[in-house]
Amino acid sequence: MRGDCSELIPATPREGFARVFTWYTRRLLRKRFHRVHITPRSTAMLAELDEFDGPAVMCCTHASWWDPLVALHFQRGLLGRRIHFSPIDSQQLRRFGFFRKLGLFGIDPDSASSVAAMKEYIDGLRRVHPRLTLGITPQGRFTDAREPIRIRPGAAAVAAGMPNVRVVVAAIEYAFWQDARPSVFVHAMEVEPPTRRSTTGWHRAIQSSMQRAADELAQLVIAREPAAFTIAIGPKEGRASDVNRVHGLWMRLRGRSGEIGSSREEAAVGTSRDRGEHSVAAAGGGGR
Repeated sequence: MRGDCSELIPATPREGFARVFTWYTRRLLRKRFHRVHITPRSTAMLAELDEFDGPAVMCCTHASWWDPLVALHFQRGLLGRRIHFSPIDSQQLRRFGFFRKLGLFGIDPDSASSVAAMKEYIDGLRRVHPRLTLGITPQGRFTDAREPIRIRPGAAAVAAGMPNVRVVVAAIEYAFWQDARPSVFVHAMEVEPPTRRSTTGWHRAIQSSMQRAADELAQLVIAREPAAFTIAIGPKEGRASDVNRVHGLWMRLRGRSGEIGSSREEAAVGTSRDRGEHSVAAAGGGGR
């Protein structure tokens, strides 16, 4: 408990401000990352959720402070017909009050009463906005993408209080592939409602779904296969990166050719080719 900071600070959403901030967010993502990728299944599922007439809860993994900006991009792009609210530490919201215009409301994450206060607040919002989406990072802290998923009960408690709710989880990773800048990778899925739609039931369902989404995304990122994703932000396939241009020039100066392979299969082919050329060279040298 942190004194007067335990009081919930309501959001004051402003559509005009949200449009401008979303434009700035996309510009920032283009500048700082090579690409923002999302799996095709995620795009289809989120676009379908946009048509849903009831409330929704979206639970995201929390590896970086970029997570809310990535989520904002997809919320505005794929869930543009819904109205979005998200909790944030009340101390931070007091410092950066303009976040209230984006639909952020402040709670004290260390207060035992914060979950009940959030439930009551969301229930009141839902009466005014039936198509409300609550965006939340239920891990409650920054966590490495390889850590087992452990969540706090807030998201599950809110879901348990909504009889017609749909719950979605999204895993977000940041990784370097063949470019000098990192890329963002997103994979989302819908949570199968538990048999008993209690807080405990939803907690288990959300946590296991978040772990599954994170595991599936990790495998896709490790495979380094661009075809597994669609590009939401950044240059399309076929446009060489700066690293590939430099690498290609270096190879041509050495009398060779080829791009940096982005996938593991391409890398394996390149490695085999290099070994073959070295073997031929060694054999030729031995005959002199």
